[in-house]
Amino acid sequence: MTTVLNLPARPEAPIACDMSTAQDTPDERLAEYRRLFERALTSRERSEDAVVLTFHGDVRDAVEDLAHREAACCPFLDYRVESTGDETMWTITNPRTGDDRAEAAATLDAFYALPLS
Repeated sequence: MTTVLNLPARPEAPIACDMSTAQDTPDERLAEYRRLFERALTSRERSEDAVVLTFHGDVRDAVEDLAHREAACCPFLDYRVESTGDETMWTITNPRTGDDRAEAAATLDAFYALPLS
């Protein structure tokens, strides 16, 4: 059985990452990514309009929590988390077109580089 969480992009949201209302700091979030990736990341893929992070093990709750927090600070992207068995895939998609597309794509590059950035 596949379980899906979809947090759609807000088209009216500015292309800016805003952690001003976040409960964690950027450094704390990066450390959280680092721990999760060391423990469970099995692959990462970058396409023109998306980043797909694949994890193994019992990490669905942690991935969903991060997806919710990322959707709060970067609502211009689409976040999808789906699980089958002990595999969880987190897809972050850039739905923007036109002039905004390249600006939002830079954020996808940062997600792909995690936890190195």
